[in-house]
Amino acid sequence: MTATMMGDIPVTGEQLICGTCHRRSGLGSSEGQEVVPAITGELLYKPLRLPTSKPPLPPEQRPAYTDASLKAAIRNGVGANGEPLGAFMPRYSMQDNDLEILLDYIKSLPTYTAPGVTDEEIHFATIVTDGVSPAGRKAMEDVLHTFFAQKNVETRNESQRAEHAPWHKEWMFKPYRKWKLHVWELHGAQQGWESQLRAYYDEQPVFAVLNGLAEGSWAPIHDFCETERVPCLFPTTDLPVVDEADFYPLYLSKGMTLEAGAIDGHLNDGNAARLVVQVSRAGDARSAAAAQALQSRFDGREARFEHVVLESGQQADDAFWQSVLDAADGNAIVLWLGAGDLESFWVVASAGKTPQRVYLSTTLFNISDFNDIPDALREHLLFVHPYELPDRLNRRLARSTGWLRAKRIYAPDERGIQANAYFTMKMTGEGLKHIRGFFNREYFIERIEHMVDNAIYTSVYPRISLAPNQRFVSKGSYIAQLDNGDKARLQAVSGWLIPGAP
Repeated sequence: MTATMMGDIPVTGEQLICGTCHRRSGLGSSEGQEVVPAITGELLYKPLRLPTSKPPLPPEQRPAYTDASLKAAIRNGVGANGEPLGAFMPRYSMQDNDLEILLDYIKSLPTYTAPGVTDEEIHFATIVTDGVSPAGRKAMEDVLHTFFAQKNVETRNESQRAEHAPWHKEWMFKPYRKWKLHVWELHGAQQGWESQLRAYYDEQPVFAVLNGLAEGSWAPIHDFCETERVPCLFPTTDLPVVDEADFYPLYLSKGMTLEAGAIDGHLNDGNAARLVVQVSRAGDARSAAAAQALQSRFDGREARFEHVVLESGQQADDAFWQSVLDAADGNAIVLWLGAGDLESFWVVASAGKTPQRVYLSTTLFNISDFNDIPDALREHLLFVHPYELPDRLNRRLARSTGWLRAKRIYAPDERGIQANAYFTMKMTGEGLKHIRGFFNREYFIERIEHMVDNAIYTSVYPRISLAPNQRFVSKGSYIAQLDNGDKARLQAVSGWLIPGAP
């Protein structure tokens, strides 16, 4: 495709895709002071009116488009009112046949209400699988149920207003619906999750899936949501599907894949070790995913890389750790393991040739186990930490903690789960407010993409951001060490590392 912009600047290729500005939904967007209007047929082929307080009818901003006037707008940049369109709107060079096809497509863009929404209710689901800790499940569900109850109390008055809203404020009150939460429990092996999700959805469609907890990979749920075009917002998982080509699932972070990228970036900071040995535990999905992600980054490089796997049932004893240390030969070791597998490592590593660097994950190695680390090894240990640093976290979570305490549902041992659930609820509420009654799932996601950068509350992450076609709101991680003065305190030795960023 070819077109001109700003009067005489030729442009071609992907920069001309209508969805880049008007978005997948066709319901438009904005950037700064520039407003990109909706282009769905139902709206284009009606007069555009502005809501005002002056009856009987609001002023007309433009008349309804016809096929002829819409073709003129696309080719010549002339609106239905005869005025020139904005300078950022391309003037397309299109053959008649192609233009007819484009108009048919524009007319097909839906503005109808998505499944899961009625005139009175909007249905949501959250997902919990076997293997999730009862305490974690309760902590998450407490947040969702309490937020829903609070929202519905507030909505009751708005629903009454909507029944008698003046015509010029219908857009403000008509979107209000009672929220209804469904808890979808998934049982058994992951191979059976799709059929269970299908049965739940067939019984009661939902507008979106909110938060959720799963033991193992989120992939079957991701695939279901992508297939059914259901927004899947911010599940608490370390094993998301890392595929930015998909649209409907939005994640908090890339999880273990992110941690592998952060370690790789730190290893290659100019002081890279000549050799890297990593150890993972078979049967541990998070350990295996991190190890695979890190190994894939070394494929094709000249650097030496070895991967040692602790098989299921195999004990990480002195002999095992001695063989790992011999293989590392004083260079770098990456341990995708928890504290239970490292008891012998501390002893053997303290007595022998100490590695140049030992990387651990605070996702797998709990901070509460820091006191068990020998003093002789502390200066060699580096932790990948994809969250806010512990001594700053209380301040970061002040907003959610205050709400949780006020509602008497605060679970300090599960505060990460509750923080993520609260973040999901806040984004959902703001997103629904901004779609203004257009219960279009694609538009809902697009509004959330547009809002995250301005979010006041960022859950357990120091920085979040989102842009069109990005699927992960937290993109970085710290590399940290133990403080010499406080054996249980982490201090960052890197900035907020974003893998792949310059």
